[in-house]
Amino acid sequence: MILSLPIAGQHSPAQQAYVIELGETQVGLVNRRADERFFTFIAADASFHALDGQRFATPGAAEQAVRLLARPRRPAGAFRLAS
Repeated sequence: MILSLPIAGQHSPAQQAYVIELGETQVGLVNRRADERFFTFIAADASFHALDGQRFATPGAAEQAVRLLARPRRPAGAFRLAS
């Protein structure tokens, strides 16, 4: 879920920040200043430090990256071949 976050001292409507949540957990936020084209991810949860500092075209793209990172990984050998 993406939540709009007001920025203290915000002077330009082009300056934006959004909280990225996964379930009930706030995992980070994305921020874009008035002179920037992309949103920068700032991790708030250690599990998502791999995304810290990455840039995204939209807050939705950052949310998708969070969901992909949080998806459980299958252990090696978990795949079965059909006979």
